Amino acid sequence: MYNLSRFSINVFRCVLAVLLLNLALTFQNLWPTAGVRWVLEFSLDLLALLLALSLLIAWRGPLGRWGRGLLLGIFVILVLGRYIDVTMPALMGRAIHLYWDSQHVPQVAAMFLDSVPIWQLVLGGLTLLVGFGVMIAMLRWALGAILATLEQPVGRWVVGGLAVILLAAYSAGRLSVRLPTEYYFALPVTPVLVEQIELALEATVFRNQGRIAAQSPLPASNLGRLQGGDLLVMFFESYGALVFDDPRFAKPLTSDFAALEQALEQAGWRMASARVESSTFGGQSWLAHSSLLSGLRIADQGDYRELLATDRATLAQSFAKAGYRTVAVMPGLRYPWPEGRFYRFDKIYNAERLNYRGPAYGWWAIPDQYSLYRIHQIELEPLANRAPRFIFFPTINSHAPFAPLPPYQPDWSVFDVAAHQEAASIATGSVELNERLDGAALAAAYIQSVRYNLAVVGGYLRQYAPPNALFVVLGDHQPPAIVGGRDLSWQTPVHVFSRDPALLERFVARGFQSGMRPGPTLLGGIERVGPLLLEILDGANHANLNPPPVPTARPVPDRYPRTAPR
Repeated sequence: MYNLSRFSINVFRCVLAVLLLNLALTFQNLWPTAGVRWVLEFSLDLLALLLALSLLIAWRGPLGRWGRGLLLGIFVILVLGRYIDVTMPALMGRAIHLYWDSQHVPQVAAMFLDSVPIWQLVLGGLTLLVGFGVMIAMLRWALGAILATLEQPVGRWVVGGLAVILLAAYSAGRLSVRLPTEYYFALPVTPVLVEQIELALEATVFRNQGRIAAQSPLPASNLGRLQGGDLLVMFFESYGALVFDDPRFAKPLTSDFAALEQALEQAGWRMASARVESSTFGGQSWLAHSSLLSGLRIADQGDYRELLATDRATLAQSFAKAGYRTVAVMPGLRYPWPEGRFYRFDKIYNAERLNYRGPAYGWWAIPDQYSLYRIHQIELEPLANRAPRFIFFPTINSHAPFAPLPPYQPDWSVFDVAAHQEAASIATGSVELNERLDGAALAAAYIQSVRYNLAVVGGYLRQYAPPNALFVVLGDHQPPAIVGGRDLSWQTPVHVFSRDPALLERFVARGFQSGMRPGPTLLGGIERVGPLLLEILDGANHANLNPPPVPTARPVPDRYPRTAPR
């Protein structure tokens, strides 16, 4: 009776341990959050591990202290790899590249240190430590129970035999369309870890270091079609094509786009729109910026670093050669930016040089409306006897988490330096970062951030923009997947605004569509925008306005089609 009771307890412990270990390797993301949800699937990694342990213990005997520690370490890596692999695509919309992405951890940590109260950081850190400790303790217990079972011959036969049967069922399902048994198994973690090792080797040892330098230069252009007018290139942060393609975002914003188009047309502005494929998704905006400025597809940090090591002429240099003063407005720059020398702007206005003294809206602090008005006063307002300007301005207020947003000021003069302190007291509302990583809240805040961007560009064009200017507005990338979902294209809108109908017709002839809504035509990658501007604005080129063939957009790789967060 005693032996039967003890046997039952051991069986229960073993079953509970296997269930716990299986859940630790089969969970899915609970979209749209950073949490997880448990699913009833079998883990191929666990089955292979149980079979290997059964054979190893039968051959060499029980694992010693070091062997148990190594086993625990391997399993912890598998669990963390699983979490990263199901969470990153769900939140960001792209797979992780550990080699490059891990290098941004210090900047992310600095953002939290600057914007989150210290007590919240301490509490969050302690919570993570406690959670990690509990996970380690549970995995240690579960692996110990499994090893105790495998040390018994009967236990090895049962556990090892069950692993063989389930692995055979998975293999049969993979080989036969009539047996869909593979759908009961989660995608394994081990290939993901192997893939990360391969990616790291491709980014270092096996990288083709001369690929960027060997690319063709930007086309020559005298910019005669601008007739000495200014060009402002404005990157809307996180402005993706989902604002036109996804009813959840398109429907609430339809009236905003229509009102903007009507108001600008009444003020004498005409517009045309198209779509391009960004070189990034959900973040890493500088890749899209450098793609446009260089005319090359800069798709990862390796491309970016290699580009900076070349002497390639950029879009800023093309305009400087035509007599333009080139200016970068970078309100998001709060730290030194030595790589900015590569682009050879005549002037770079970072956060410090913009001299903002109002309330800080989140970590990015400076309202985009202020930055645009400030640069207008410094660089564009003097109309007599000045060189034309090329202004490059990546906005920041529509950056995740999209809140808090500064209030749009219809009277832009409140941002005059003399009245600035008074304006600071006028601004009201929360100026704290979002407290929750919640997809629904972020989506609502994202819509408001798009409205703010439209208000800023509409107000500036109606009230302040030089009448002979060409204004280009485009998105750097789609918002993170926690906002719109993972199954999105990498497309972003691009709009051009001008009072010159003939100039707008040249854009329409190259694939743009009149109005604020882009048509279905894809111009190509975002790297095509810079060369296209030079070609259209070249006063000597009147011949062929037909667009060259362009590639179709690449969808975001979907590694978990059964659990797409839509």
